Amino acid sequence: ARRRAAGRQATRDAMRESDNHSRSGRGVWTAVATVAVSALALTGRAASHRAAGVSDQSSSLGAGRSRRGGWRERHDAWRPEEDRLAAAMRADPVYHRYLPTIYPGFDVNSDDWWHKPRGEVPSSGAANADDAGRDFDLPGLPPRRAGIPSTNDHRPGHGRPEKNKNKNGKKNQFKVCLDNGAGSWDVAFAKGIDNLFHPGVCFGAVEQNDCHASADVVIFNEHDFIWGGAHRNAARGGRIELPEKAHPSQVYVYFAHEAAGGFGAELRDTSFTSQFDYLSYVDRRRSAMWWPFGPSLRSLTDDFDVFRKRREERVPAIAWLATDCVEPRASILRSIADAFPVFSMGECLRNAPPPHGLPERGAVDPASHASFQRAMSDYMFYFAAENAGACEGYATEKVWMALSRGSVPLYFGTDDVYDLLPDRDAIVDLRKFDSVDAVARKLRAIATDESEWAKAHAWRFRDPSTWPRGFRELLRTTSTDVKYGVCDVLMKGPRGYRPSRERPRQARCDAAVKVLGRKLGGHGG
Repeated sequence: ARRRAAGRQATRDAMRESDNHSRSGRGVWTAVATVAVSALALTGRAASHRAAGVSDQSSSLGAGRSRRGGWRERHDAWRPEEDRLAAAMRADPVYHRYLPTIYPGFDVNSDDWWHKPRGEVPSSGAANADDAGRDFDLPGLPPRRAGIPSTNDHRPGHGRPEKNKNKNGKKNQFKVCLDNGAGSWDVAFAKGIDNLFHPGVCFGAVEQNDCHASADVVIFNEHDFIWGGAHRNAARGGRIELPEKAHPSQVYVYFAHEAAGGFGAELRDTSFTSQFDYLSYVDRRRSAMWWPFGPSLRSLTDDFDVFRKRREERVPAIAWLATDCVEPRASILRSIADAFPVFSMGECLRNAPPPHGLPERGAVDPASHASFQRAMSDYMFYFAAENAGACEGYATEKVWMALSRGSVPLYFGTDDVYDLLPDRDAIVDLRKFDSVDAVARKLRAIATDESEWAKAHAWRFRDPSTWPRGFRELLRTTSTDVKYGVCDVLMKGPRGYRPSRERPRQARCDAAVKVLGRKLGGHGG
């Protein structure tokens, strides 16, 4: 009882000091830190509820106590017990027809590939007339490997001659080289990228380090250029210059995940991007192969239990974990902290310790993912502002991981995110509010009103076949072995994908937009 009383008094004192200094900003972090400390203690959930304006009556955990005493179960009509996505996956575990086709006409055994493994003659004709009519079958989990018959296979005795087979009897099998090896990649939030490091589909062999001379395809990664200093010519001011191709038919592919107006500024240098044949990037309109951030079928189903965590079981506060304290997102969060509790648990603006046992960045195994999502699901909201402002086509793991665990994202970034969201009500877009007070009122409404909470979470309980097409295309892409995307590019070549040298320059990141009633910065990058 004494601890609870002390927690309540600490919260009242903190919020009083926050009120006294909110206009000038002085003392706000001290106030929020005090709230954070009390909220992280056993007595703190109630303290945090009061700091956010949530009544005591709405803060019971799990079931609610009836007025006459005893316990009663809550049943929400919009919140079914069964995961409808998991049910759809069980009903159609191979083709997943509730998701749209993303690689129409792909056929690993076709004779009509634009790019060929070395020693085979490249195609110079048009794509088959029936390409658009063929469907791509999403492999089950784990993915189907090359050489296993599919509905599009042309086998001996089926009226189609066997051509372009290698010595192992498989068609269109390329020798792939990972420039500087798999260890040079940042795999922290790139779901399924490890599939790229192993043979399968049209990857007959995958080699690492010093493998350019014999490779059909060489794959480069942005992390190695930015943070590893790969292929820098010191004599020319550190300019990135790729090694000369070993033979004319060799294909160079570049995988990038940073914002073109931020850390990924090299994407706006056409003298750099023109050195590659194809670009794989998050901006679908400016890359050959779309390589987005996003949830997968597996991560959504794995996270369903924590997504279903009730409003009353979560701390009504904004959580944030960030390493880079870049603008404008840091100043945006500072202003919000004047009006609503913020738990900043990363290296930037830290005012609270992270949850005990939280995995470090880079831990990508399923157990670490589950541990991270379980810990962060304790918070109603997550600050999911992008680190480079509003960059066209650039929506990262921040918003998707929060959505998957049921923490409502506070978002600031590209308008393109609306083409991919499962529901427009699933996020709180900070650009749509003209003041800090206005967004604080919205957060309090979600924290206190069951109907507002339900509106933000209803998408996850719907039939997945009714989800917006853009979100379903995102799921299809992130749930498919990434090798299929590379192989589709190799099959269709410039007939289906514009080479890097012909693609428009990557877009800038616009920080000169209005957020919470004030205009921020200017163009980045």
